[in-house]
Amino acid sequence: MQNSREFLHLKSFFQEFDWLPIVQILGKTRFSRRGRKKDFPSLSLFKSFVLKSYLLIDDNTLLVKRFHENKQYLEFCGLQNIPSHDTLSRFERNYSYKFISIFEFLDDTLEKYDVFANDDMGFDGTDIPVPIKSKQSPHRYHFGAKSDTKKFHGFWLMIIASIKHQIPRRFVVGYAREGQINLAKELLAEKQFDSSKNNNFIIMDGIFDFREMHEILISVQHKIPLIGYNQRRSGIPERINLPSLDWHFQINPVYKNNGFVEEEFKKRTSIERVNSHSKIYTQISLIQNKVKKSQTIKKTMVENIVVFSFMLEQFKLLARIQAKQVQQTINNYAK
Repeated sequence: MQNSREFLHLKSFFQEFDWLPIVQILGKTRFSRRGRKKDFPSLSLFKSFVLKSYLLIDDNTLLVKRFHENKQYLEFCGLQNIPSHDTLSRFERNYSYKFISIFEFLDDTLEKYDVFANDDMGFDGTDIPVPIKSKQSPHRYHFGAKSDTKKFHGFWLMIIASIKHQIPRRFVVGYAREGQINLAKELLAEKQFDSSKNNNFIIMDGIFDFREMHEILISVQHKIPLIGYNQRRSGIPERINLPSLDWHFQINPVYKNNGFVEEEFKKRTSIERVNSHSKIYTQISLIQNKVKKSQTIKKTMVENIVVFSFMLEQFKLLARIQAKQVQQTINNYAK
């Protein structure tokens, strides 16, 4: 892994990146000054968790072991000394409430680069099941049901992501019992989070086909909802066959152009790929390992795993943008 071209590319980007805004978000360290005197800047510890996500490891003790094995990892994080497991765990616990702010800052940075121009968004939920231990109450997270009514035990991860770049832009983690609909309303009704040019649509599954959700997307997100038709309550097989005065057409006239909607709705496969990639190829895939090693897993721990997995994707995209800009400068100079 240490010889990976991608790692070296990311390391180079980290050396050039302006970290001041993230340092300001993290603020001053809260660590006690008593006892052993070793200085571990909050930024370096933050980079350690980005590295942890990159290495796909689920344990701070193992991260410390990797630091001992590879000097490049220390350089990547800007560390002179190797932090202990306790130092890393304390940082994660004390600063977890700031990680979402950093994720949103990186999203804003990408938006300023016009990365998301002409790029609509997809939204969907994915289940993160966790095993039930024999001595553990099954009501720890409670059970939830997916759209096919199949029950599971664990968490919901709701993601809204770029269709073009397939990178998460906002997310929320909730217990299985909270349900997709409640979590979707919590996330999307909070504030508008995309102001890029020519981004008109948010594409969603039919489970969200109810009037309140359409109104949230229009009034809060200022986007046109393209939501799969849910026929279960109306008894009418297709939305185009609804009466002309139906609320779908009144609040969203786009639905009158059924051919256009069906073609645009095909882009929904983008968010399905984001969900699949997140659960298989990122640190999120290790959540079940965390459960096996401990008596329980808190929602905060899941949120931390998720947010660093998604921040790593943001940093990779920023690194590609920087590399492209450097190459363009070289080409222009060569002319």
